[in-house]
Amino acid sequence: MIKKVLILIGSRKENGNTAKFAKNITNFLDHKYEIEFIFPQDLSLNAIDGSNYYFMDLNYNATTSLNDLKQKILESDIFIVGSPVYVHSFSSDLKLLIENLASWAHTLRLQGKPTVVLSTCGTNGFNTVIKPLSEVLTFMGANVIATANASQVPNQINNDDWLYEVGSTIAKRIESYARKGPESNNFLEQVFQGSKNNILGQKSLQVKHEMKISELGELEFWEKSGMINFDSFQDYLNNKKEKTKNEF
Repeated sequence: MIKKVLILIGSRKENGNTAKFAKNITNFLDHKYEIEFIFPQDLSLNAIDGSNYYFMDLNYNATTSLNDLKQKILESDIFIVGSPVYVHSFSSDLKLLIENLASWAHTLRLQGKPTVVLSTCGTNGFNTVIKPLSEVLTFMGANVIATANASQVPNQINNDDWLYEVGSTIAKRIESYARKGPESNNFLEQVFQGSKNNILGQKSLQVKHEMKISELGELEFWEKSGMINFDSFQDYLNNKKEKTKNEF
């Protein structure tokens, strides 16, 4: 079965260091993987105006390209996100996209998807993209299986031996997790418990004020997905896998 690998690059340089770093990894994958790159110029995103609609995943006022991207991310088997280090952070293009995906932050919408986080920098900033980006994606439900930074000084991005070692190692991990599918981890379990407590608070608010569930977008997803009924994220994912098997 063909596995889909979606690669989201925060740089607009399609032949830049970040894209090169990601391609170095995917070059180790065989024909069983369908690989797609997406760059900021491929998207048309609206600025965030503070409206609560962005926290409800209703696609309110969302561009067609954003809706298409959401679908591509959700349908992918492996998600790779990479960004250059700009002023000790990831790119503003990537930040805007994350803000447009705000509704995913409390719904674990990535559902344990195996995810790789990459960054590239000049001389410093090893953790200034990797750490915050990994945390945000974890809050969105990603199972971050590998992270790596390539710097220009020392020269890693053009060092064939270094690229081979890092690229082949991450590719092997991708292949392993592509077979296993979505999984939880210790960080995800912490996010699950904290988010569930918040959702249970919304549930009490709904009952107290007789609100429609559609008015609480996060609660609606937890109810429809069934996550609210489980004590751990891994138990929920196991149940979801079992249901999928029974459908075939």
